[in-house]
Amino acid sequence: MKNANALLAINTLQYALNIKQMAADSWWVYRHEISGNGTLKPMSRVVFFGRTRDDVERWVDTQRQEATVYMLSDN
Repeated sequence: MKNANALLAINTLQYALNIKQMAADSWWVYRHEISGNGTLKPMSRVVFFGRTRDDVERWVDTQRQEATVYMLSDN
């Protein structure tokens, strides 16, 4: 039973965030759910938008304080 308790401490990633600039004053944060096998689910959704990149990065920082957040890259 001791080994089962060790597995409870693992914090798995449930979603990833991606920031996209949609216009000169429109930045959107997309949330991509992560499936059980570690791949991204095909559908994403907008969870926040701001007028500047600083706005969305501040919001993402608050999310990082509350949970483990993985950021996607455009590369």
